[in-house]
Amino acid sequence: MIKMKPKLITILVIVTAIALVGMVTVNMQQVSSPRTCGSCAAFKKLTHEFEKAVIDAATSGDPNIIAGLLEQYDTDVRALDFTSSG
Repeated sequence: MIKMKPKLITILVIVTAIALVGMVTVNMQQVSSPRTCGSCAAFKKLTHEFEKAVIDAATSGDPNIIAGLLEQYDTDVRALDFTSSG
């Protein structure tokens, strides 16, 4: 088995989390194309909170909770109403 330094593992977890956020963001942008919707600010806030939580989990040495954070983020984003304007 390959042994990795804890710092390298943390960096890999952070990079993976950022990639996951990017993929979810790109998918949601395709679905919710209008940028003047009332939920755009809520989406940005959720994304910011998710990124902060992932980084906190990775730096605290508990990257195992990231999958749960991603599931909650996905649920929260899907609950937003991107169809209304204003």
